[in-house]
Amino acid sequence: MRDKKLIYNIARMIPVEGNKNPDVTQMQERLRNGRENFNHLVKSVFSSVMKISALDLVMRDCTDRMSEVNHILCTVSKELGETARTTEENMAEVVSVHESFNENIQQVAELAGEMSSKVCDSSNELNSIVVKSEETMNNSTEMKRDMEQLMSVLANMTEVINGINSISSQTNLLALNASIEAARAGDAGRGFAVVAEQIRNLADETQQLTAGMGGLVSRIEEASKTTYQSLDKTVEDIGEMRGNLFRVLDNNQKNERSIADIADSVTTIAASGQEIFSSVTTIQEQVSRITSECDNLNLQAEDISRISEDLKVGTQPVAVVEKELDDTAKQMGTMVHDIFYMVDNHSFITTVQNAILAHQNWLKTLENMVRSRQCVPLQTDDTKCAFGHFYYAMKPQNRAIVDIWGGLGEKHRMFHSLGKNVVAAIRQGDIAKAEKEYQRATEISEDLISEFNRIIEQAKKLDQNKIAVFEP
Repeated sequence: MRDKKLIYNIARMIPVEGNKNPDVTQMQERLRNGRENFNHLVKSVFSSVMKISALDLVMRDCTDRMSEVNHILCTVSKELGETARTTEENMAEVVSVHESFNENIQQVAELAGEMSSKVCDSSNELNSIVVKSEETMNNSTEMKRDMEQLMSVLANMTEVINGINSISSQTNLLALNASIEAARAGDAGRGFAVVAEQIRNLADETQQLTAGMGGLVSRIEEASKTTYQSLDKTVEDIGEMRGNLFRVLDNNQKNERSIADIADSVTTIAASGQEIFSSVTTIQEQVSRITSECDNLNLQAEDISRISEDLKVGTQPVAVVEKELDDTAKQMGTMVHDIFYMVDNHSFITTVQNAILAHQNWLKTLENMVRSRQCVPLQTDDTKCAFGHFYYAMKPQNRAIVDIWGGLGEKHRMFHSLGKNVVAAIRQGDIAKAEKEYQRATEISEDLISEFNRIIEQAKKLDQNKIAVFEP
């Protein structure tokens, strides 16, 4: 009985009264140091398992994002490569078409220049024709005036011929009278009769001559009238022709200016076309370079894919270490029920207080995700968060704590489940649902923190009464 009490006092670090054996005192000191070291070891294990869980979460998130980015990169690089190759083929056709276009536009420019030169020559020829028509019109006008003078002369000649005919008739009549008188005179008038006959013959010849001249003059006058009418019509026609020539010349000059403008525009287009062709050629070279870079990008994407797979394999030991540390924590959780390894109430209270801080930080991260609509690594497994490792490893035995402790599990799981729902809603773009789930998580959080504070109060009361949390 005495030995049992001795073991009880030693285990609880109660001084053993009446015992002067230094071994007992040394044993108690060694047990005290061992318990302190065990408490420190428990804290280190839980700290390590929480850190390794956080590391595993971040690494898994990084590998998942790397895989997702690599998938997008592969898809984009393939699509970009196909687009670049298609563009390269199209650019080759564009270059070919543009070469033909440049040749055609150059030919058009040359033809426009030739046409402009020919139109200019036509204008010069039209100017010459206008000058000639002016000279012709002047000559025709002068001829018309000459014909008017000729007709006036012919009219005078007709009057003269008529006068000569009248004189010839009178002369012939006088000669006839003279012949009659000479016949009466007999031999005395015979000489006079000869003269009268000669005069009468001369008068007849004059009448014949004037008759012929009258017919000639009549014909000349008739021809002159016809010529005059023709000249008058010719002058009129030449006047109309000159008007038409002036209009043609004006249109030709307008055409000359238009063709000159067209030639300038075509020349400008040809120059611009050459610049465009140079740019198109440069683009073709750049597209060809892009095609080559896309091939390199595909190779790099394949390398990233292999690295991502290697990283997944390489990070697998982290999960194994986490599992081993968690198992170790759970083994320690069973050991603390032994009085020799029992964790003191202060360490328990500190752990619960740290759980409250971690819980609040977790909720703040969730709020930032909802506000920014961007997801970040967040532990949604209730067994791997800072409190989860401790909760599922350490089981308080005191009834005042157990009653509260047992009800935390379901609330804690629901809390993390709502976090998972928020992440899923944000990724789906359903912000309304994300905000709704976040509000539910906030409500559960208030309930959990209230329970945590109740546990801390009970633990402090037990500590004041020197009762261990892990002691039944």
